[in-house]
Amino acid sequence: MISIKILKSENKMCLSCMKEHEVQYVEIMEENIFRGEKVQFSARYEYCTNTRELTTYEESVDSNDISFKNAYRDKMGLLSIDEIIEIRKQYGVSQKDFSKILGWGPSTITRYEGHQVQDNIHDDVLRKIKKDSKWFIELLERSKSELSSKAYAKYKSKAKKIFYKDKNDFLVNAILAKYSNIGKKLLLTGGKEIDLDKVVEVINYLAQNAKKLYKVKLMKLLWYSDNLNYKRK
Repeated sequence: MISIKILKSENKMCLSCMKEHEVQYVEIMEENIFRGEKVQFSARYEYCTNTRELTTYEESVDSNDISFKNAYRDKMGLLSIDEIIEIRKQYGVSQKDFSKILGWGPSTITRYEGHQVQDNIHDDVLRKIKKDSKWFIELLERSKSELSSKAYAKYKSKAKKIFYKDKNDFLVNAILAKYSNIGKKLLLTGGKEIDLDKVVEVINYLAQNAKKLYKVKLMKLLWYSDNLNYKRK
């Protein structure tokens, strides 16, 4: 027996019985095969209570196919359409320009955000792009000549912000991992819990302005910076 979930009802001309009455918009679970794999997915239809028949309506043609393809993606461990869109929007890139940056066909991303399922290699590339903003910047530089100057500047600015944020997060986590209990040792931090965000900003500033910044030199500069800050208060 098919389990039917009623989403909404609307009084209209029913295409199943060709009479005007309250037609239900319903969702059911279906099963189909894609690339040799059997998958279950949710599909939407109009339901006629007179004929007890399900009828596809205009909007459901696309949505049912996408639901089917996303179910396959989920089973095979591939990125969903929404995840692909999220990765692209992470860098504020248009579909066409994203394909150019990745060195793919001009409409590849458009198809992947629609009804075409990406292969494993392209899926791996998209996952790497999501995690590695530095690599995205490298690809952006390689495809610079294919983009407008305005688009290139916009994408690079966005990517650099993500890159610096990722770098800062990595540095904060590295400090936390090494000095996980430093917040409890307030005698070592002047009686105040350390603000790691400020520490990272100082390290970034020193890295940009000091030559040959090795570990010992960095530690000394951090000590002097903290001492100077204390004297100024």
